[in-house]
Amino acid sequence: MDDQQPWRRRTVLRRAGTSALALTTFVGAGTGAASTVPESDAVADPSGPGSGPADPDSGPSAALDRQSTVSAGPTQWPQFQADPLNSGYTDTVGPAEASTAWTFDTGSTGRATAVAPGTATATDGSIDDPTDNVVSSPAVVDGTVYVGSNDGRLYALDAVSGEEEWAYGTGSGPESREEVMSSPAVVDGTVYVGSHDSRLHAVDADSGEPEWTFETDGTVFASPTYRDGTLYVGSQAGTVYAVDTAGEEVWSASVADRVDSTAAVVDGTVYVGRWNDDRTGSVVALDAADGEEVRTYAARGEVACSPTVTDGVVYFGDYTGVIYAIDTGTAELVWGRQLGGPVLASPVVVDGTVYVGSFGDTVWALDAANGDIEWSYATGGRIYSSPAVTADTVYVGSEDASLYAIDRESGQERFAVETDGEVLSSPAVTAGAAFVGSSDSFVYAVGDPTGGESVSATPPGGTDGSSTGTGDGGGPESTTADDGPGFGVAGALAGLGLGAWHRARTAGNGEGSGAGDGAE
Repeated sequence: MDDQQPWRRRTVLRRAGTSALALTTFVGAGTGAASTVPESDAVADPSGPGSGPADPDSGPSAALDRQSTVSAGPTQWPQFQADPLNSGYTDTVGPAEASTAWTFDTGSTGRATAVAPGTATATDGSIDDPTDNVVSSPAVVDGTVYVGSNDGRLYALDAVSGEEEWAYGTGSGPESREEVMSSPAVVDGTVYVGSHDSRLHAVDADSGEPEWTFETDGTVFASPTYRDGTLYVGSQAGTVYAVDTAGEEVWSASVADRVDSTAAVVDGTVYVGRWNDDRTGSVVALDAADGEEVRTYAARGEVACSPTVTDGVVYFGDYTGVIYAIDTGTAELVWGRQLGGPVLASPVVVDGTVYVGSFGDTVWALDAANGDIEWSYATGGRIYSSPAVTADTVYVGSEDASLYAIDRESGQERFAVETDGEVLSSPAVTAGAAFVGSSDSFVYAVGDPTGGESVSATPPGGTDGSSTGTGDGGGPESTTADDGPGFGVAGALAGLGLGAWHRARTAGNGEGSGAGDGAE
């Protein structure tokens, strides 16, 4: 197989029994880390703690039933990756075909845009101002889509029509616009979002008026995670904050040189990725009550990925291209697998399968018990977007400017929707629709945003599991490389072509004062 053009053909590996690749010992292991990667091709014992197939009473839906939280449902996707677990899962049925209901341009006044800013309309194929790109991942609650833009604003859009309800500007003054790459969390009538103005903002969900701002010690790329009255968010100066819904600090903990990772909060523990200047990293577990470090889960490189936790195992990837499954209680490695390039996207674990994308242009489905490849699907570009998974489909964006819908069981493409820019945003899925941002500065609504029912916030519901994709999205022919020689050899980060992304994500540790300038 020619690995130089892996996307020109597809290879579906259905539980072929290929074991997770042998990897070397972790570097930069933190306090309490006992994990090493296996030095042989033998798969870690699947009967070990926290491993093995999911039982009917486990997994994202069951976990959310057991815990007080805000989670996804047929008409809502209230925070990054749906819920505090970063599960990325909803048991509703998303869009089944490549139809675009509307697009909204976040381009700001005075910049060249394809259409006038603040309008909901179909794109005409023009390339928009790249500085106005939408990296933020949408949240959807009560018939409104909330999303940030690099033009420095948080937008509220009508989920059905795409019309602007309001726009809130971040920054220290009317002319100060700092990128909003953070994804909103929407809880009880308030929208919480981070900004590169080094603040966490609380905004009234109905009016767009500011409620409060909380100043951090660095720019905020990560998304706030809400659980049980507290918001957890990291800064690019390396501090994790717990902030209550009144805007008061509960605790803060300096954990790394930088935090880009969005925290997963499970059973009283906060799991978040560490990024250090010496190119080391890990996932740290903090006590949700006081921020004290509980343990560390070692990695070979920086962890910008947002971890997810299922059945006593934490799953995450790093910049060396390894995805890890580590027992949360013992910090012992369950398995690790080298993928084709850095893993920045958050994994999604559903019914015993891990779905994750990498800079190797590929979406992977791996056995959650041992890391074996179930199938793989290659796009035409690197994957920053975290997948959204439903009962039958995996939705994910790619640097090749497309949003893909992939059959969850077979790995076959259902459809693809092309945009005019890289899709770095992670999709939010509700009944019949998916919402995602693009680097063309537009927000896209794919499918039928009405969902065939009234639009309101409801608890998670069931589906009939039907599969109705078109299977023809006009995107690249979907193939992937196998796991033979030459696959996924990790190299130094230098030369990986990460410059543009690093510029977009670069942190300043600068200080700011004052609040955002409110709704416009």
